[in-house]
Amino acid sequence: MKRMDLSNAFSRTLIVGLLLLPLPARAVTSVITRHAQSEEFLKGKIENIMVDSEGTLRLARRAETQIATRDLIGVWTINTMLAEADGAIYCGTSPNGTIFKRTRGQTEVLYPTETKAPSDPNAAKTALIRNEHVFAMAFDAGGRLLAGISGDSARLIRFDKEPRVLFTSETDRYIYAIVLDEEGAIYFATGPQGNIYRLPPFGGSAELVFTSRDKNVLSLALAPDGTLLAGTDTRGLVYRIEATEKTARVIYDSGRQEITALATDEKGNVYLAASSVAAVAGKIDSASQALSKSPGRPEVRIASEGSSDGLSLATANTSGDEKPTPPAAPPPPPTPSGPKSASSIYRISPEGFVTEILSDKVIFYALLYTDGKLLAATGNQGRLFEIDPATERRAIMYQDEKSAQITAVVTGSEDLLLALSNPAQVISLSGQLAPQGTYTSDIIDAGQPARWGKLQADARIPDGSAIRFSARSGNVKDPNDPTFSPWSPETELTAPADLNCPVARYLQYRLVLDRGTNPAGPILREAAVAHSIPNLPPQVLSVQTQPGKDKQKPGILQIAARAEDENKDTLVYHFHFRRQGRQNWIKLETDSAKPLYEWDTRTVEDGRYEVRITADDKRSNSPQEALTGSRISDPIVIDNTPPTIEEVYLEAAGRTLTVRFRAVDLFSAIGQAQFTIDSSEDWIGLMPEDSVFDTTEEWITLRKTDLEPGDHVLALAVSDDPGNSRYQTFDFAIPPDTR
Repeated sequence: MKRMDLSNAFSRTLIVGLLLLPLPARAVTSVITRHAQSEEFLKGKIENIMVDSEGTLRLARRAETQIATRDLIGVWTINTMLAEADGAIYCGTSPNGTIFKRTRGQTEVLYPTETKAPSDPNAAKTALIRNEHVFAMAFDAGGRLLAGISGDSARLIRFDKEPRVLFTSETDRYIYAIVLDEEGAIYFATGPQGNIYRLPPFGGSAELVFTSRDKNVLSLALAPDGTLLAGTDTRGLVYRIEATEKTARVIYDSGRQEITALATDEKGNVYLAASSVAAVAGKIDSASQALSKSPGRPEVRIASEGSSDGLSLATANTSGDEKPTPPAAPPPPPTPSGPKSASSIYRISPEGFVTEILSDKVIFYALLYTDGKLLAATGNQGRLFEIDPATERRAIMYQDEKSAQITAVVTGSEDLLLALSNPAQVISLSGQLAPQGTYTSDIIDAGQPARWGKLQADARIPDGSAIRFSARSGNVKDPNDPTFSPWSPETELTAPADLNCPVARYLQYRLVLDRGTNPAGPILREAAVAHSIPNLPPQVLSVQTQPGKDKQKPGILQIAARAEDENKDTLVYHFHFRRQGRQNWIKLETDSAKPLYEWDTRTVEDGRYEVRITADDKRSNSPQEALTGSRISDPIVIDNTPPTIEEVYLEAAGRTLTVRFRAVDLFSAIGQAQFTIDSSEDWIGLMPEDSVFDTTEEWITLRKTDLEPGDHVLALAVSDDPGNSRYQTFDFAIPPDTR
């Protein structure tokens, strides 16, 4: 492959920002969608691709089916698996407790010895379920198969020329784990009495070495110092057991329901899987949580990512093309938050310090430490995680689209073997990478029909390997809709490349990582896709008016608008008014930087008016490209004139004053009426004759008794709803008392 100097090309890309229209038309919205973190890549679909916590895509190991589902008739779950150096594979299963042996492409049943695996799947469905389970298997010191049979009673069987029962118990019904120490002594964990037994290497009487307060001991491991490690259910405890002295101490209380798996490394670290059934009840795919990372990385030497020969691609640096992604929160402290939190994998150092190294809403079924990496098998998304304890890098090493759980993982003669369940099958992962892997992105939404620009990549492409891409677009969010455009022809990615998709709102891109003749294959760190939306008119979403709150400024009307622009343009606002029924608009103010205006309505006569607010994007566009959008307010009543007091009838008889009058306003409802006599500061409220102030005309009657003889002055005050008030006075006299 020809080496290319892309520095000038990417400088130009930085300048134009992948825009498809000229620079003067700044209002064209150019958005670069970047996929550079694991949580972003995991929204897409991966096939033969590894995604790690650094947000890196690379080829996964080649996967091949070793035992197909059709060869495991009647099996729901593979609980445990072993492999011999000659390639033979042993599977312990449920619900019939069958032990299968696969060698040289042939599958045979080792247990139960009196039955054969049915060849007809329909017959298997109607076969009687024995309700036996094989949860644990191991090879003894002589290389012979040991299997724990669980059901109505627990049995430990050794398979030689003839199966031989080494242990049986009516009180112990389940055998969950088997390990051997350096001398070949056999330890096995049981339930529901929580017992651990030891057998001599080649058989003999079983010796009880530990009894837990929990019902079941689910997992066992042998520490480098020879002590026995055990994990229990219910309380989720990890014990360190001195088997010869029959003493035990708890080294960690996980707070979870079950310690489902244990593993150790050569440095004396203990790894434990603490699973919570409640954490996965919602069946939420939370792999992005499992691959989230703290900012930065440990200072450790990281192996080179391959030869320096080949092509290096980089995305153009741009500022402000998207919101920065906040850094992931640091890992929580090892103290668990309770059984409803996610399941976790912890590391216990030789000094006893506990660190959480992975958390996810899954069940961890198995752990395997090999070649400096910890492998964790999970369900219910059928994923195998790879964890590098030194660098904190985590990756989804394998994901199965068919089976829900990976229930066991072991090293084979040359490959890694995975036991999968629901449906059952055995997959091998070779040391070589898959020839090709495909990543299909999640749907990218431009929000509007858009022109799609270029695809950029930050990638390392060694000589002999390649990354190819294709894309398609549509106006329906469902990628399965037939109106989506066909995938564009696959194009090798050697520089920023046109997506060649029709104008549409949604886009999906697909990357094919091809290792070709290079054993390392390409590595992708980031993919960036650009789109541009032609200038769209601003939208004024609402117009609101209300009287000013400053009593020192009567007649002020506050006008406010809410506007938005799809292109994120800078907007200015124009305010106009007109009397209702007229055609022409009269300018109040133009080019306001804010959608706010205070109108002194005392400058116009009373009446019904409309206000128009126009949003203008001319500051972000050339005159030829600028667009506007406007909205007209609901009718506004401007009323600065007080009501009138009409048809006043006044009569003074005896010591009683009777007054009847009509309050009238042209536009507004009468809001209040009051009176006072002889300039008293105490104004007294009046009600209309119909008891409700609700119209522009109200008849009001006043009757005042017990007035003193002599001359008096009556003052009436009438206000309309906006608060305009009319005052009017009347003289009257109360005659002397002639009695």
